Amino acid sequence: MLDENIKQNIKKCTRCAICTQNCPIYEIKKDENNCARGLICKLNGYEQGMLSEDEIKKDFKICLMCSKCENNCPSKIKTTKIFGYKNAKFYPSKINQKLFLWLKLLPLKIVYFLNLFKISKKTKQNQNSIFYFKGCVNKAQHKTTFLDKMFYNPDFSCCALPYLAGGDIESYEKARTRNVELIKSSSLTVFDCASCFNTVKEYEELDEINKKKLVFFYDLLSDKKFKLKEKSKYKNKTVVFHKPCHITLEEYRQIKEFLKKIEGINFKELENPDTCCGFGGSYFVFHPLISTKIALKKAKTIKDAKADLILTLCPSCTLGLRYNQIVSLNFKKTLELRDFIEQELIET
Repeated sequence: MLDENIKQNIKKCTRCAICTQNCPIYEIKKDENNCARGLICKLNGYEQGMLSEDEIKKDFKICLMCSKCENNCPSKIKTTKIFGYKNAKFYPSKINQKLFLWLKLLPLKIVYFLNLFKISKKTKQNQNSIFYFKGCVNKAQHKTTFLDKMFYNPDFSCCALPYLAGGDIESYEKARTRNVELIKSSSLTVFDCASCFNTVKEYEELDEINKKKLVFFYDLLSDKKFKLKEKSKYKNKTVVFHKPCHITLEEYRQIKEFLKKIEGINFKELENPDTCCGFGGSYFVFHPLISTKIALKKAKTIKDAKADLILTLCPSCTLGLRYNQIVSLNFKKTLELRDFIEQELIET
C-alpha cells in the first residue's frame, strides 16, 4: 500500500482542480486520469482497496513530471515526489537510470565534441567558496561559461530528477546525498537551470539555512545594469522569455524585471509564457506525439508574438524550443539567458 509520507500528502488534496487547468497533458488529452487531481483520487482508491495496481499504474506513465501542479497547488502537495515514487513502485527501472541518462545525452556529446578541447580553467577555492551547480545537459555540451570562470565547479552529481522520473530511487538517493554534502560545504550554490534548482531545493536533507544558499545566477546580477553590445544583431529586436515549468511565478517576475532593464532590446511578454515546451527529457522519447502537440502550441504563441529571439532558463527547454521552432517552420533563435548575457550584453 502507500507509505505514510504519500498518504499525508494526498490527504491535503481539496479537489479544487487548479492542477487540472495548469496541466499541459490535460490540455492535450482532456482526460483527468492523467493529471494530478485524477491521479491522487486514484491513489486514494488504491489505498482503500477499491482499485487494483493494474487499474491505476498505466496513468502514471503519462505524467510529464513538469511540477506545474505542485507549483500551483494551494495545498502545497508534493506531487512530483509522489508520482516519482509511484513510478518506482509500479514501473521499477529495468536499467540503471545513470546509464540511460548518459545514453540520452550521447547525441549532445557528439554534436558538441569539438568543445571537449576547450579546457575550463578552475581556480582553487576555499571551503567557504561559492559553488556552481552545472547540470547534466551543460556538461554534455562541454560549455565553458562565465559561471565556470566566476565560481568553483566541484562536479556535482545530476540533480537526480531524471532518476526519480525513471523510477530509479537508488540512483536518486545516491546523487542527492552527494549534492547535499557539497551544498552544506558551500557559502552559496549557484544554478543556471530551473529544473536542477527546483529539484535540489526540495531535498528533504537540506534545512532552511542550507536552502537559503541556493540561488539562481541572475540573483547575483540583479543590482547591475546591462545593455546590448554595439554590434549585437538583436538591437531593437523583439525578445521573449519562455517560463520553464520548474520556476515559480515570483522567480518569473524577477526575470521579467531583469530583462526590462536591459538597454537596446524590446522585451515582450508572451501571451502564455508558461505554456510547456513539451520536451520533458525522456518524455519526448517515449511520448513523441503528445510532446509534439504541446510543442506546436508553444510555437504558435511565439510566432504570434513575432519574436526575434527566445530566451529561457533551462537547457532542456532550450532543446525543446529549438525543436518546436523546427516543427512549426518558424526558425527563431533560442538561447539560455546565461548565454545571452555572456554573448550579447555588456555591463554599464
